[in-house]
Amino acid sequence: MKKILIITVAAIALLIIAFAVFIKIYVTPERVKGFIVPTAEKALNRKVQIGDIGISIFKGISLNDFSIKEADQTRDFVKCKEFVLKFKLLPLLSKQVIIDELKLVSPVVKIERGPDGKYNFEGIGKKDEGVKEEKPDEAGGLPISLTVNRVEIQEAQFSLADAMKELPDVKSTADIDISLKSTDSRNIFSEGTVDLKLDEITLKKPTDKHIRDIPAALSYAVNYNLESKDIRVDKADLKIREILASINGDIKNLNTSPTVNIGVTIPKVKTAEVLALAALFADLKGLGLTGDIAAEIKLDGEIKKTEALKATGNIALDKVGITYNAINALLDGSVRFDETLMNIDLKATLDKNTAEIKGSVRDYMKDRKINLNIYSRQLSLDTLIPAGKPADKTSDGGGKTTPGKPAKEAAPPALKLTADGEIRIDSAVYRNMTMSDFQMQYAFRNNRLDIPRLTAKAGKGAIRVNCLADLSKPGYAYILSGNVDSLHADEVVNTFFPKARDTVFGLITFNLKMNGSGTLPESIKKNLAADADFSIKDGRLTGANITEGLAQFLSIKELETIELKQAKGTVRVINGIAALDTIFSSDDVALDPKGNIGLNETLDLAFDLKLSPRLTDKAMSSKIGQYIKSEEGWGTVPLKVYGTFAKPSYMVDIEKAGKRIIKKEADKYIDKYLDKQSDKKKKELEPVRDLLKGILK
Repeated sequence: MKKILIITVAAIALLIIAFAVFIKIYVTPERVKGFIVPTAEKALNRKVQIGDIGISIFKGISLNDFSIKEADQTRDFVKCKEFVLKFKLLPLLSKQVIIDELKLVSPVVKIERGPDGKYNFEGIGKKDEGVKEEKPDEAGGLPISLTVNRVEIQEAQFSLADAMKELPDVKSTADIDISLKSTDSRNIFSEGTVDLKLDEITLKKPTDKHIRDIPAALSYAVNYNLESKDIRVDKADLKIREILASINGDIKNLNTSPTVNIGVTIPKVKTAEVLALAALFADLKGLGLTGDIAAEIKLDGEIKKTEALKATGNIALDKVGITYNAINALLDGSVRFDETLMNIDLKATLDKNTAEIKGSVRDYMKDRKINLNIYSRQLSLDTLIPAGKPADKTSDGGGKTTPGKPAKEAAPPALKLTADGEIRIDSAVYRNMTMSDFQMQYAFRNNRLDIPRLTAKAGKGAIRVNCLADLSKPGYAYILSGNVDSLHADEVVNTFFPKARDTVFGLITFNLKMNGSGTLPESIKKNLAADADFSIKDGRLTGANITEGLAQFLSIKELETIELKQAKGTVRVINGIAALDTIFSSDDVALDPKGNIGLNETLDLAFDLKLSPRLTDKAMSSKIGQYIKSEEGWGTVPLKVYGTFAKPSYMVDIEKAGKRIIKKEADKYIDKYLDKQSDKKKKELEPVRDLLKGILK
């Protein structure tokens, strides 16, 4: 028995030696090259070059300086410095191919897209006209069992260049270490790692932007069915810089209409890392992120029909801080979604303001129907609505500044979504105005924002507003109506007209209707049309340029402050001008300003100023005393106001005053003439006197 074993081993060894000698003598590098090169060139329809070939029954096959040429037969499309294939011999006898090692050293692949839009690989494998192509075996699968214990690719280089400048240019290197196994001729199982570095990416639009040195690593395990063309991903852990993502699931029907049923998990990652990666591709100057974000997402559906993809998952925000210029915000909460509905539950903090944001988005992959509600206990609008800044200017290169390019009206956003919801704020402060119970309903459809109800309380007063903004046209268009009931005038004026701060007091009530269009100051003034009426109770005018100017003009200091018993009037705005018709009265003063006020603050008003006997005596001694008409102790003088609110100028309405002086002198003359007549004559001339005085009125 021992001898038989020795003889058997010796025979096998002899056969192996004989086979090795046969391989060495008959399977020469020249014969192998003479077979491989023509076969490869016929299959690829490209010129193929091979350097040295090494063949060993124990070490396998090695090729040096392998290359596939471009269509021009001179430049390299693919080249490889060294190709090594190590396999086991005996398993071949049972149709098992077991490759211990498949190794490629410094392979280079160059993908190019020409000015005509064609890629340099499009002609590979294309048969000449008239040559009939053999149909592949429809059954699929491998005729043998294949196992590749290790595939190693060292220092692989890949590049993409697009002469049409539509795709980014890419240069990358990779090290690959994987294995392949097929035991049933239908399935190939592969696992391994890929270390990739994007050496340079050149984005060509709008201008060249170079992105360098982005590391990535992939660890995977997948199964590919040769018959059904399906892929099962057991594991795919991808790391780009410091960002991790894990993928598993199925990809089916690769050769027809690919469908996916996969899950993506992004464990908690610092948003600063996400920003750093995104900033390489887009201009995000001024934006800062802190905090963590995590996500679990499942996708199911046909890849080509993104609107029909079904997605479920959850995105968690853990104290995500956002800074951008003067904005400093913090988001905390989650966004959950299924196939048709996305639920939002967030807590947002902006500076000292905190609000709860809750709602949903239906059909978020297609129509996007949004319902979003915002609630805040206390809000400081001063931090949310910053003061306006002067228009930017640009330098002309000589140290002088010139206005920037002419501004354009805001373009329609063309938002393909609908939205509705409610905003509630228990207490809000804007400058010096405090509001409570703020409630606003809104709806957005067809690029039109409708606010059917906005209500708030301010002190003992109330605000009610509704408006409609049409964003579908350049510059937009808007309609607004509302009323304010018994608000403190000083709060309204101080808040919205800071230049007139602390000049108007009392309880103000007004009704307003307005419409207009435009987003630029000049177009807003030109297109604004409005009608309003107002009244002020227990009011006071003081410290305003317009009252101080009147006091100086009449040399009556008491007019610097006017206590109002009554103030009411109407205002109509059209073509940038506000037409005013008002009445103001107090114990000492009454006036009825009428005329125009430009939206650029210019004044063109006329009114009769009535002064109490006490003030009339003071005015009579001034330079305008001659123009004052006295009736029952009250003096009346016609005035005009021009200039601006900041610099008002007063003058006597000479034409109107002149008529009064003429009438006054004529009345004296008529009375003097009649006094000389007899009683009978006076009685006869009374109708004539009344007629003359009426004509001169």
